[in-house]
Amino acid sequence: MFSKSAFSIAVLSAATATVGCAVLTAELQPGDDWAQLLPDGQFSAWDGRPHDVPSGKWLMNAAVAANVIALFNQRKNDIVIDYEHQTLVAAEKGIQAPAAGWFNEMEYRPGQGLYIKPNWTPKAQAFIANNEYRYLSAVFPYDKTTGEVQAIYMAALTNNPGADGMEALASLAARFAPSTINPQEDQPMHKTLIALLAKLGVTVQADANLTDEQAQAALTALTTLETNQAALSAKLELAEAAGPGNIDLSQYVPIAQYNAALQQVASLTATTASLTVEQVIENAEKEGKLVLASERDYLVSLGKQNMAALTAQLQARPSVAALTAQQSSQVKRPDADDKQGVAALTADQKAIADQIGVSHADLAKELGVKA
Repeated sequence: MFSKSAFSIAVLSAATATVGCAVLTAELQPGDDWAQLLPDGQFSAWDGRPHDVPSGKWLMNAAVAANVIALFNQRKNDIVIDYEHQTLVAAEKGIQAPAAGWFNEMEYRPGQGLYIKPNWTPKAQAFIANNEYRYLSAVFPYDKTTGEVQAIYMAALTNNPGADGMEALASLAARFAPSTINPQEDQPMHKTLIALLAKLGVTVQADANLTDEQAQAALTALTTLETNQAALSAKLELAEAAGPGNIDLSQYVPIAQYNAALQQVASLTATTASLTVEQVIENAEKEGKLVLASERDYLVSLGKQNMAALTAQLQARPSVAALTAQQSSQVKRPDADDKQGVAALTADQKAIADQIGVSHADLAKELGVKA
């Protein structure tokens, strides 16, 4: 690649002694499809340039040409051939820069130099046929240490080496160099590009270059957007294809109605579960299972959370015949005025209380008798 300190630009058309502007032209040969752009070996302009290369010569050989052609082949667009290098001064002077031709083929001929195959416009062909233009001039960067040609910017038809405005070619041409030939020289990123990258979640400082990782992140974000867009488009197409008249209403219900139905089912389920718990406890009592009033709320909560656990706990309790009788017939609770006295726990009831771990007092209180 090319560093700023070892890089300069030659415009191979004659000029005054402006530093960095080289002069050299090749005469066009009528009837030849190919045109010589640069000579082979070491060469210089008629005014002694390049002055900034120690040898005072530019250099073209097979190795140099291979690099130039490899870089040239990476370009997708044709390279312009204009008139008198007007492309370089058009923006500065506000003039048009029409093309005289284009080229997209280049070859090296040992002993002769670098050649291109121009595709001339009819107007330019007429100029050349009438000898109104005779020379082809090249714009190229070169290594200021070795003089090696680095690439080809463009070319131009020219006759007058001292054409007006050529004095500014060195500075004007330098404006093209960083973005097209010298990628190692840092250039500020355009603020619009920075804003676009930020939309993709990639933050780049205004004075920094885009890294490979950031570029890959941006590409990944774009790919995700494309995928999401494609999925959304597919859903929209399905919705449009269905249309209001194509929907089978027997297969669908409004969402509000669906949610209301869910709430009703949940309420009914809770009610059914509660009734079932009460029924299980009542059935256990009818079977003579001892269920104390103090533990009834606990058993109901247990049943609502885990019916299997409630059922297992009640089934593990022994059936008491006396309790079965209590559930099947109303036992009159004796009062203090009963002349016959107050009933008391029988020996069997006390034994059962001991077996299930209930105190005699609690059982007596539950049965309404004396302990």
